[in-house]
Amino acid sequence: MKLALISRPFVYHGGVETATAGLVGALVAHGHDVHLYSPPGQLPLPGVVGHRLPIVRAPALARALWLPLAVARAVRAADYDVVQSHERTLSQDIYRAGEGCHRAYLATRGGPGASPFHRLVLALERRVFARTPCIVAIARRGQDEIARLYSVPSARLRVVYNGVDLERFHPDNRGRHRAGARAEVGIPREAWVVLFVGSGFQRKGLRFLIEAFGRGEARTWLLVV
Repeated sequence: MKLALISRPFVYHGGVETATAGLVGALVAHGHDVHLYSPPGQLPLPGVVGHRLPIVRAPALARALWLPLAVARAVRAADYDVVQSHERTLSQDIYRAGEGCHRAYLATRGGPGASPFHRLVLALERRVFARTPCIVAIARRGQDEIARLYSVPSARLRVVYNGVDLERFHPDNRGRHRAGARAEVGIPREAWVVLFVGSGFQRKGLRFLIEAFGRGEARTWLLVV
C-alpha cells in the first residue's frame, strides 16, 4: 500500500517518537510504500520517502494552526491508500493519539487552560475526534478519556498498544547487563529495585510512588531515570 504518515521529527528520546520510528521501520520491512511528512529536522530514513513540511517561523500558537493547513495542502496533491497522523491535523484517515487527550491532561493540572495556545489545541482536538474516521489510542485509559470527553463511538475508537522490539528488550539482557548496571549506581546485587523511566513526573504519579516507598522496607531501592 501507499501510506502517508504525519509526525514530528524523530528524536528517539521519548516514548511517542520511538514508537513512531518503530512503526515506520516495520511498515517498510513489510514492503509498503511509506511517505513521511514532517516539519524541518527529520533525518533521512532507509526506505522512506521524506517530505518536509514548510512551517512558518512564528510563535507556538501560529505553528499549531499552520501545521494542519500545511498537511492538508501536501497530502491533497497525492493519492494515498491511507493517511495516518500522529499530530493534531485534519486530513487523515487515522489519528494516533500517542499523547492521549489534551483536555484530560489539562484536567490533571487543575483546569482547562485559559491561554490562547491551550484553547487552540482544544479546538483542534475537538475537530480531530469529530472528523477522523478512525481514532487509535495507545492505552485503555486514553480510549476511555476520548470516549467520555468527546463522545467518540466505539466503532471509530480502538486501542493499539505500542510495539516492542523483542531483540532490544529481551529477557537475555538481564544476564548481560544486570550486575553491571547495579554496580554502576551502587545497588547491592540482591536488593529489590523499582525502575521508573519517563518524563512528566506529575502526570505519571512519581510523587505517589515515592510516598509508597516511605512506607516500605529499607532494602528496596527506587531508581528514577
